[in-house]
Amino acid sequence: MQAGRKQIVAAAWCAVLALLLVSPGCGRKDWQAHTYPVTGTITVNGSPPEGAMIKLIKLGEPVDSRKSDCWALVKEDGSYSFSTYEVGDGVPKGEYAWILRWPQNSMQLVPDKLGEEFWSLEEPYMTVTVDGRTELSPVELTNVKLK
Repeated sequence: MQAGRKQIVAAAWCAVLALLLVSPGCGRKDWQAHTYPVTGTITVNGSPPEGAMIKLIKLGEPVDSRKSDCWALVKEDGSYSFSTYEVGDGVPKGEYAWILRWPQNSMQLVPDKLGEEFWSLEEPYMTVTVDGRTELSPVELTNVKLK
């Protein structure tokens, strides 16, 4: 991906995240799928990657008719909880690819401290099945060369 396109994609992600964070909860809309809490923890080389972004990409059919994203931001302690429509509301049932990006700058998603090693739909770090409230196994990435 070219540098200019990466910046456009990063700016778009920031705009989407900002809208999700400030959107008031107005109840579930008819196009929204039912969500279930999905949480987990992560470390990179033994430390929490605070500010890293994790996405769950639905395999097969989209999450809903608007193709909503399921995402989480890693907290200072390494914990995260996924959001789809409102912060912390969870993820609809289904099977997902789990991908990770750790931006060097909290205002942009690029460059990635992990060199996009864990940001691939073709080779996701893991797949996740959500069929209700889900606590994911701890993710411990070791021997990762940071960029």
